Amino acid sequence: MSRPGRIHSEFRRRFFRLAWGLSLVVLAAGQGSSAIPLARPVELMVDATDAPRGRFHARLVIPATPGPLTLAYPKWIQGEHGPSGPITLMAGLSIHARGAVVPWRRDPLDLFLFRIVVPAGADALVVEFDYLSPTQATGGGYGTSPNATPHLLIVDWHNLVLYPAAAAAGELQVQARLRLPVGWQHDGALESREEPDGTLLYPPAPLATLLDSPVLAGDHFRSEVLEAGDRPARMSIAADRAASLEIPADRIATYRRLVQEAKALFGARHYRSYHWLVALGDTLESNGLEHHESTDIRDRMGFFTDAAVRLTEESVISHEYVHSWNGKHRRPLGLATRNPQQTLDSELLWVYEGMTRYLGDVVLTGRSGLWNLEASREHLAWRAARQDRARPGRSWRPLVDTAVSAQILYPAPMEWTSSLRSWADFYDESMLVWLEADTIIREKSGGNRSLDDFCQVFFGGADGPPDLRPYTREDVEAALGKVTPFDWHGFFQTRLYDVHPQAPLGGLADSGWKLVYDDRPNEFQLVRSAYDKTLDHTLGIGLLVDLSGLVKDVVLDSAVWRGGLGPGMKVVAVNGRKFAPEVLEEELKAAGKSAAAIAFTLEHGEAVKILRVDFHGGVLYPHLERDPSRRDLLAAILTPRGRP
Repeated sequence: MSRPGRIHSEFRRRFFRLAWGLSLVVLAAGQGSSAIPLARPVELMVDATDAPRGRFHARLVIPATPGPLTLAYPKWIQGEHGPSGPITLMAGLSIHARGAVVPWRRDPLDLFLFRIVVPAGADALVVEFDYLSPTQATGGGYGTSPNATPHLLIVDWHNLVLYPAAAAAGELQVQARLRLPVGWQHDGALESREEPDGTLLYPPAPLATLLDSPVLAGDHFRSEVLEAGDRPARMSIAADRAASLEIPADRIATYRRLVQEAKALFGARHYRSYHWLVALGDTLESNGLEHHESTDIRDRMGFFTDAAVRLTEESVISHEYVHSWNGKHRRPLGLATRNPQQTLDSELLWVYEGMTRYLGDVVLTGRSGLWNLEASREHLAWRAARQDRARPGRSWRPLVDTAVSAQILYPAPMEWTSSLRSWADFYDESMLVWLEADTIIREKSGGNRSLDDFCQVFFGGADGPPDLRPYTREDVEAALGKVTPFDWHGFFQTRLYDVHPQAPLGGLADSGWKLVYDDRPNEFQLVRSAYDKTLDHTLGIGLLVDLSGLVKDVVLDSAVWRGGLGPGMKVVAVNGRKFAPEVLEEELKAAGKSAAAIAFTLEHGEAVKILRVDFHGGVLYPHLERDPSRRDLLAAILTPRGRP
């Protein structure tokens, strides 16, 4: 089915390029002399010797000519999909020229811009400021979460630069230096050499490359080569305790298989070398942020040593690796911006993140052995079940709107997720859509083709250094059509762009499996709840509480919703028994064998009340059940392809 008024892909590409170019002319006209290419690189010196207590100091020498100039602090951060530059943590800003203070004024309408006038006779500005790392997360981006502990630090260059606002990040050259605490080891995608005083000197690089190349350092540090040769890959770990650096030998072997499986999937590597940078500390925000030649992973100290933590978090290794192809080499046109001040259009995150969830968290985790087949199925069942039973918000909000709204959904609270939908939806539900696309290709080609062939066409080519090739929705659909003729536009329209009352479970059915619910524990769900310190009963009674009994969310029109429960209430007793995690589970199981309603005693503000919930479904967990009438395509999807 064609969309009314659909624009031809080539015309659309030209239209966007023209609009983009015109916006740059308008931007440059308002920024004074900063629109003129700089004759020499910006010099950046970062002193991270005080980072163990949270202070990073930046000193920049910015070539300039006399007259009005606007300096910008990075605002829209690639990979974070929002205006998450940590401007609130910038302190001590001073600007000098020829030894004299240059007054600055923050733009009252865009707080990331600083207006100045370069004095006569000056050919450069000296800019100094501090980035102050928080002790706990204060926002949705990496810059607003801890970037240092007593034993490690992450240099995220976004936090430490000002640049002429009209400059193109791909053209503005920056010569960076970095000073680390004495004796600390380090790694990052940009090669450096050590100067006599211990300072690390990096070769001049475009600002875009620098911003895409974080540095990990620490005094407990380990590096492990995962692939040698002309496209080497290694994993470097810094941890708050030396014991957290221990990686079981079988896991290292698995990561090496991951490199081979990714090579087989995509057919080419668009990096000179690849670096997993893993920071482990219990005060760090658990997350992963992709870069073209590296990934910035932060997690708890048991990441490699605790089997439960590994089960819930280890897929970040394969997920962020896939982004080197999907997100960095190929990127939606709306995310391929000129510099970090240009607004990001995140509509195609259903490709950028959704396909990566499928390729990185399902396909490559299974093929490499990060998870065995049973764990892979349980993981897939859990993610599918949340879309199936815990997202009544789909009745008003199409999936694509969660991608378009990423910048406001990432920092949104957990409360009312079921009704509002979540940023996780354009990951998880899109994953189901891409699974279905894979099964369609396999079925229509008689098993001769699969989404692997699309990956070879769309992300492949020849090995080489990092490069960026933007794409549109039409480009994705055209590439799929070359692999297997089909109404791909209509396929995505109905599942992503239209309001859809049911979760897209067709890919599970077509792959030979059915989503079922029973009282057998789903190990992935149990471990995920323990990791999050929550009790997740959203798939049955519709309730999500933390370990103290505080209601974090209820599913609209579920049993607890109809019974009157809502976020912010606190469960103090269940059927007259004092609340505890095991009490709640016992009473839910008993309700499955009783006709009586469940009595919840709740605190709500100053009030204490009893609400009765008519529910008899017991404790429900999701699983995939084999459908013997269909071929097991899921097993074929997860079969390894790489060389031993």
